[in-house]
Amino acid sequence: MAKILVIDDDKLVRSMVCGTLRKANHEVLEAGNGNEGVQKAQDETPDLVITDMLMPDKEGIETIIEIKAINESIKIIAISGGGNTKNMVFLEMAQKIGADHALSKPFKPNDLLGAINTLLGG
Repeated sequence: MAKILVIDDDKLVRSMVCGTLRKANHEVLEAGNGNEGVQKAQDETPDLVITDMLMPDKEGIETIIEIKAINESIKIIAISGGGNTKNMVFLEMAQKIGADHALSKPFKPNDLLGAINTLLGG
C-alpha cells in the first residue's frame, strides 16, 4: 500500500479522507495547512499527496509547486469545494501547475480511491 499525505485545514474533511485511506490499508500522514504539508512531504517522502486548494497560511497552488520542487515523482491530487464562491478554477490551475488529478468536494470515497489507484497503478 502507499504512503499518502493529506493536507486540508478542514478537520472534518481531513478525517473523512484519512479514514477512507486507512480502510484501504494505506499509510496515512496528515497536515492541517500547506506549510506543515510541505515540511512533511520533505521529511516523509510520500508516494502521493492529497491537498486542498483553499487554506490559510499557504494556498494549494503554492503547496503543489513546492512539493513538486522537492520531488517531481510525488503524485498529487488537488481537492476543492471552491470556497464561498464555489469557484472551481483552482482545480484547473492546480492541474496546469503539476497536480496529477483534481476532485471537487464533496466527492465519494470510491472516486478518491479510483484516482489513487489510477495514479499509483494499484
